[in-house]
Amino acid sequence: MQDLINFFEIQTNKKIKILEYKNQDLKNNQNLLTFDHKTYIIEIDDKLSFNNVKGYYYIIYQQNLEFENLRKILHNLYEDVNIFEYNSYLILNSNNSLDINLSTPQIIESETYTTTYVAYLGKINDIDTFNFRLSILDELLSSLKTETNLNNFITLHDLSVYKAIELIGKEKSFIDLIDFPKIKNMDENLLHTGISFIENDLNISKTSSHLFLHRNTLIYRLDKIKEILELDLKNFKHSFIFYLSIKSYLASKL
Repeated sequence: MQDLINFFEIQTNKKIKILEYKNQDLKNNQNLLTFDHKTYIIEIDDKLSFNNVKGYYYIIYQQNLEFENLRKILHNLYEDVNIFEYNSYLILNSNNSLDINLSTPQIIESETYTTTYVAYLGKINDIDTFNFRLSILDELLSSLKTETNLNNFITLHDLSVYKAIELIGKEKSFIDLIDFPKIKNMDENLLHTGISFIENDLNISKTSSHLFLHRNTLIYRLDKIKEILELDLKNFKHSFIFYLSIKSYLASKL
């Protein structure tokens, strides 16, 4: 019997109990199993088990997590997935990469009427990597939730960028290289325009559409940034310096 339990736990990545069936009513997490001409109850523990941690991991966060409701929605959207409740998150695990992207939080929100964040932790092969990436998400989530440009979908690239910004913001030698007094005296609309221009691939048309700005207004603001900070955001090196500096400054105000 223990071999059977081990088999199911490896296949489902969940803790399993097998009980003798005596015609009792079944709970939501119980099913009947016939084995060796006998009927048993197989009980699935939805808490995360790491007997077989390998796979692609997606983290769903809502302020007041309604696990059962979310699990039903996700099982309707995706096949052959494992869904767990872990700390304050719902964890979606699959052997294959899923079609989860910028639109996924919106789909979930339309069903739950609750603001939803989805984070992709990538392909994971061991528990240490999972714990590390989840700890970074834990650490950065409050900052990431203020970022409207993320569309509530957080990638590994986002975690890398914002972790770098956090570390740089704590580095005094970097701060001493930046003219923060000048930045503090700038109109924040200029700062956010510059950030949006960079996050929209340094593309005038794309940024104008995103900000609902006339392209001439956008060009004027970019020229103003160049005049004040001597940074031409159409230049990669200048835009890189601007992005790290302004993001660190804005994060310090939270």
